[in-house]
Amino acid sequence: MSEKESPRGGAAKPKVSIKTPETTEDLVAAAVDRGGLDEVVRLLRDWCGSGEIRKCLNKLHHRDPVDRFTHARRHAVEIYAKRHGLTPASLMVEIVGKLGRSDPWGAERYKLRKAREFLGKDEMALIGAKSLAGHCEKNRAGKSNHGAYLKKITRGFTFS
Repeated sequence: MSEKESPRGGAAKPKVSIKTPETTEDLVAAAVDRGGLDEVVRLLRDWCGSGEIRKCLNKLHHRDPVDRFTHARRHAVEIYAKRHGLTPASLMVEIVGKLGRSDPWGAERYKLRKAREFLGKDEMALIGAKSLAGHCEKNRAGKSNHGAYLKKITRGFTFS
C-alpha cells in the first residue's frame, strides 16, 4: 500500500448531537451548569431588579419541596411495616421521634400518604423504595425491635 492508500491512524470522532432545552427547567439547569448559581442570580437581579426577585421568592412556599429519595425512603419504611404487621406511622414516629409535635402520628401518616401519591407517578422511585424495603428485610436477620433496627440503618437518612 502506498501512503495515499493507507488508512489514517487514530479513532474516528463520534457524532455528538446537542439537544436544545425544551423547558424552562432545562434552560436554567444549563445556565447553572455553565455559570453557577451565583452568576444566574446576579444576571436575574441585573435584568429584573432585586425587588422583583424578592416578590417572586415570597410567592414560593417557604419550605423546600421534598425530593424523590425522601419519598422513596418513607415508602420503604411503609412497605417494611406492612410486611411485619406494624403501623407505618407508629414505626416512623419511633424512627424520627416525636419532635415536639402535638400529633406526630398524624403528621407521619400525612407524609407517608404524600410519599405514596408521589411514587404512584414516579415508577423508578417506587422500584427504589421496594428494593430498599427488601434490603432492610434481608439484612434484619431476626432482630426483634423493628424501630431500633430501622433507626440504626436510617441514621444517615433525613425524613423531614
